[in-house]
This record gives sequence, structure tokens and C-alpha cells, in this order.
Amino acid sequence: MLDELELIDEVELMDEETAPAETLEPSEPIEKDELTILMERVSDHGEEINELLDELEEMEYEHDIEEVAEILAQRRDHTSESFVHLVRQRFGDGLPDALLSEEELQIYIRLYGAPIGRADIDVMAEEEQDEPSLLRDDGEGGWEEVDMEEEAAKTDDGYAYDMDNPPKDPETLAEQRTREVAEQLGGQEALEQFEDEAVPGPTMRADPNTLAGRFGTDPSTIFLPEKAIMNPIAKILSGYANKHLYEVSNRVFGGQGLPHSTATPRGGSELPQKPLPLDASQRYMGQMEANTYLAVLYPGIYSAVLSVLVETRKRLGDDWLRGLLSQKGGPNVLDASGGGAGILAWKDLARTEWDKMYPSARGMATPPGKSTVIVGSDTLRARASQLLDNTTFLPRLPDYTHVRQKPTMEDSSEVPKRKQYDIIIAPYSIQGYTENYERKQHVENLWSLLNPNGGILILLEKGRQRGFEAISGAREMLLQRHIASPGSTEYDNFLEDPDQREVIQKEPGMIIAPCTNHSTCPMHNFSGTSHGRREYCSFEQRYVRPSFLQNILRAKHRNHEDVRFSYLSVQRGVDLRQDRGFQQNSTSTDVAFEGFPTPEDLKQNNEPTVETLALPRTVFPPLKRDGHVLIDVCTPAGKIERWTVSRAQGAQQYRDARKAKLGDLWALGARFRRVRNLELGGKHFEGKKERLERRAAERQLDAEEEGEIEEEDDFDDPDEDYRARSMPQDVQKKKGQRVPTWKKAHHNKKLRQAYNKRDRD
Repeated sequence: MLDELELIDEVELMDEETAPAETLEPSEPIEKDELTILMERVSDHGEEINELLDELEEMEYEHDIEEVAEILAQRRDHTSESFVHLVRQRFGDGLPDALLSEEELQIYIRLYGAPIGRADIDVMAEEEQDEPSLLRDDGEGGWEEVDMEEEAAKTDDGYAYDMDNPPKDPETLAEQRTREVAEQLGGQEALEQFEDEAVPGPTMRADPNTLAGRFGTDPSTIFLPEKAIMNPIAKILSGYANKHLYEVSNRVFGGQGLPHSTATPRGGSELPQKPLPLDASQRYMGQMEANTYLAVLYPGIYSAVLSVLVETRKRLGDDWLRGLLSQKGGPNVLDASGGGAGILAWKDLARTEWDKMYPSARGMATPPGKSTVIVGSDTLRARASQLLDNTTFLPRLPDYTHVRQKPTMEDSSEVPKRKQYDIIIAPYSIQGYTENYERKQHVENLWSLLNPNGGILILLEKGRQRGFEAISGAREMLLQRHIASPGSTEYDNFLEDPDQREVIQKEPGMIIAPCTNHSTCPMHNFSGTSHGRREYCSFEQRYVRPSFLQNILRAKHRNHEDVRFSYLSVQRGVDLRQDRGFQQNSTSTDVAFEGFPTPEDLKQNNEPTVETLALPRTVFPPLKRDGHVLIDVCTPAGKIERWTVSRAQGAQQYRDARKAKLGDLWALGARFRRVRNLELGGKHFEGKKERLERRAAERQLDAEEEGEIEEEDDFDDPDEDYRARSMPQDVQKKKGQRVPTWKKAHHNKKLRQAYNKRDRD
């Protein structure tokens, strides 16, 4: 077929050469005899050419026939290799049939491999391959071919072996010595078993008790919901310039990094610890301040509250949340200081549980319940209402602490009905009060708003020293006045108000998280502010920043943030210690130290076998060492201890200890334990400035005393004149002059040398 096509090309070329003179380029004249001979050849093969053209039209080419013909017309202008390059550039891997000759096809395969869709080439390549053969020495200096099927059928004594049971590696000297010692002692080798136990495998799963005690969300990083938070806030901020938002946010929240917001900048230990400068209940708030409240505070508040809600649900179980969603009208939730961010976190948690309860109606029905948000500013209320549906907004928090609780002589009417909430979320609301009595009144007011039959109160502050002290003070007040514990069922206010002494009967209650004890907090050494505190209880939750917060922070290197917070989740009217029958004391600590082995049958079902509310909680990030892990825990006995989990305890314990994080409850025990000494500061802690001032005053007092002694004593120092004469002039200190230390040392050295020389003389 290729010969005929070449013949057609020659005819076309001859036609071009015989065209009119005005259309031809200068060329050599062709003799008439040659043209006559060529035309005769065409006429002799005319029928064959027509048949070939008909077959060419009937063939289904991937490319246009005219395009193929155009490529064929360019063949004479290229070498074989350059023509292959041209075909490759035009058609790629899909090479049309009969386009390349055999020589060109071999060049194509050598350069680019076999073309796609050419099965004949693959078959040809397979046929060209020789059958594999096995050769061996025939013992006479030559090689002989071996039948592979015969060799494969040999027994284990031959060359072949089972791939599932390969031959063992040769025994090393160390392994041989180990085997000999084991045979002498009548034991067995267990090297492989020891390696499996010592080094946890990558596929090993966490213990069910470890999974039950983990803190935080799953996955550990929170992605803010676009439909509920990110898109509405971005739409609100779209009408304002980014530069204006950046300037207002830095002015309100303390400058670069926004240290006075929910964020905790790195290296911010020297920054002043202030409460949030914007309060949701404040009466007046400008438009830009309301915008920065949404852009800067909403992501951090939402992430921290969601983390605490998830932890609360884990400790109370499925029955608690499902019971709230199943009750008539649903739960009544109050966001006391989050501006609506706490309600958004609660709705996400309720939605997840609601979909699990009714999987067939996933995403269609809305979980029942009532939501109330405290917002004092009209501008913030207008913006928050665009994110919250079916929500009631109140301008201020109801005050029930100064309202009578029963009829009195002055007013014998019935007590006004109080509003009660099943869940109260109060983030960043305590530290704003400067006086301690104001903080106690605020917490008591929130407690009075709780449902006495199982209401949950969530308090949350920034994860710094002052934020922890505000939370620990609230915890101390609730345990002292309201929550009953074994040995403490009454509260006597004689020391606070001797004139109106009253003994109050405490009610049942329970600290759900983070504490697993109801004794005095081991990190709260006294009420009030502690100066010089370096260690405190705080936790963290990572979330991905939205784009508008990234623009305000001018962040380019990372798009996530770890919000640190101290919190307290407490339940009113229910004591799980009595309902579930467990204790929180030193005995529980000893049992937890020994560990809770999980039976294999329960381990396969992935079910926990311990009460998590009686386990110690990690309060500092675990320290990973070579062969062991150090875990600092707050025990049910109310102490901070350092537990050492060793590799020798087992692969499961060692693996879970290395995976443990801050806030997890630990159930697998430890090998060693000791009480930790904490740096908690004090009321009169001496800082660096105070220490320098004290030392300066002591030196001044010593100098004055030495001066008085010199005036009283009437004797001459025999070395005084020599010391004065020997001291260089540049070292003699004048009044108010500071002599460098190196110069003093040099002078003392010269002085000692002078004394030694005088003694020798």
C-alpha cells in the first residue's frame, strides 16, 4: 500500500511541475519521455489506485484523512528520525495505522515506546522475546540448559523452596550463643516476642480505656462551619475595608498578635493579663467594634466552648444529651457572655447527636430547644441575629441573688417565677470583675439560673495565670457554699457575716471536668492573686483560622491557632458519685496507679471498663524520654504527681503513653510515682525588681554600719596606707562612680601580688 501511495505522490509532483509557468517556481525541465512513461505506469495501475483510495476512505481513522495525507506529503523533506519526531508531535501516542514504515516504526518504539492501540506491535514484541532458560556448569568447562519444570518439582533438598516458608538465615554468633545458653538453662529463646513487646507496632490500636479518656474533639483540629459562621461573617465584613478592620482590631485588642483577645501569643509571658476589652453585655458598641467582635472573638470562643461541650458529653455519656433532646420542648440554653458563639457551638453538638438518634432524617429536622443570648449593644445584636435563628436576645443577665427566695414579713406574696436553664455557657465573664466579691456574686447568680435537676454550668477563661485563678476561685466558692461532698454537707457564713449568721444546707452537685476530685485544688494555694506563679492548669484547642481573621492578623506562615483556656464544667442537683457508685480519693488514685487491664473479649468490642471520672488527668504535656514517658497528673486525691510509664510495662501502655496529650485521662497505670513541687508564687512573692531593691537596701545599711564602726574605733590599719598607695588611680572609686567587675578583679590581683612581695621583702 505504501508503494501505491508513493506513486500517487509522484503523480501529484509531476502535475505541479507541469502547471502554468506563472505559478511554478524555477525548476529543472523534465523530459517528455519521462512524463509519458510515468503516465503509462499510472494508467496501468489505475484500478488498483482507485481501490486503495476507496479502502482509505472506508477506514475509521482517529485523525482526519487530510491531516494524514498532509503528513505523508512531508516525508521526503525529512530523514527517517526527524519524520518520526514530526509524527510524534502531531499525533502523540495515538499513532494511525500504516503511517510509518517498518524502519520508522522501530525508531518510534526505540524513542517513545510502543504506540497506543497497536496490539500487533505488542504481539510482535512478545514473539521476539526468547523463552527464559536456566544454564548451569556441565563440569567440562561449558554450560548446559536445565529444564525449569523439572527443577521446580524437586524437594526441599534441591534448589527450589516454598515462598511462604523460605529457608532460615544463617545463625549468627550471638544467636548461637543465646541458643546454647537457653539449652543449658532449659529455656527457650524469645527474641522475636521481646521485640514485639518492646517496640509498639505501627498498626497497634489504642486501649479502649485510653480512647474513653481522651480530651478534645475528633478530629483534634476544628474547622469552623462555613454555612453557620464563616460565610455570614464574611458577608457582614465585606462592606468594610480590610485596612480599617486591621487598625481597629489592633487598637482594641492590644496591637500585633491581638494579645488581649482569646489568642495567646508566643512569648507573651511578660504581657499584661487583661480581660477581653469587649463584653457582649456592654451597652454601647460601635459598628467597627461589633465587626471586630465577630471577626476576632467568635472563632476562638466557638472553638473553646465546643471543646468543653464535647468533653462534658464524654463524661456524662449518651443518655445525658439524648435525654435533653428528648424532653418536651428540648433543652433551654443560655449564652451569658459569648455573644452567640456559645450557642453556635451547642447547636453543632446537638445536631450531631440528633442525626445519630434519627439517621433517616439526617439534615432535615432541626433539633428542638430554646436559645437565649445576652447582648447589650444594638449593633452587635443586629449582626448576631444574622447568624442565629430562633434565638431570644436579652440586654442583660437577670439578677436572682438579690431577689427574695421566700415570702417575708414585708412582702408575703408568692416568690416570682424564675427562669431556669438546662445549660449555661459563660465564657470570659469572670476576669472582668476586679473585686473578688463581685466575682462570687456573678457565679452565684449563674448558679441560681441553673435547673436544679441536672443543669450544666460551663465557666471558661483565658489560659493564663489570672484566668486560671478566676476559674479556681469560682470552683472554690461553689464547693464551699453549694456543692455537697462527703464530710461537707453544710455551709456556715459566720466568718463572712457574723451579724446575720446562717447555716445553709448544700445540695447535690458534681464537677464534671476537668477535675476528678472535689477537694482543694492543688494549684490554688490561696484566694486572690498569686505573684510569681509559673504553673497553672490550662488546656488548648486548635482551629483553622477563617480568611478574615488571617487578614486582620496579617498571618502568612500558618493558618491555625491554638486557643488556650482554663475551664470548669459543673452539674447541679446530680451527684454521679452516688448514682454510679465510685469514689474520688486516695484509694481511687492507688487503683489507677496499678492500671486497669482490659479483658480480650471487651477489648475486641472496644468498650471501656473503668469509670473515667475516677481517673487522674494530665495537666501538663507529657515528656517523652528514651524508654519511658513522664506524665504529670492531677489525681482523684487532689495532688499533682509525676507518673513514669516505662517500656517494660508493656507495648500497649508504652504506646498509649507516648500518644497521650494534655488533658487526657490516664487509665493504664505507671511504674513509678512521686509528688511534684509546683511553682505557685505567693501573696508577697519577691520578683526580680523587688529582689534588687532589697539587696541594694541591705548594702546601703551595711555601708552605714561600717561607717559608724570606723568612727567609733580609734585604731590605725597598718595596711591602709599601703593599700591606698598600691591602688591604681583609675580604680580608686569616686562617689557615685561604678567600677567594672573586671577592673576590680584586676586590681585585687595586683594588690595580692604587692602584699606577697612585701611579705617576702
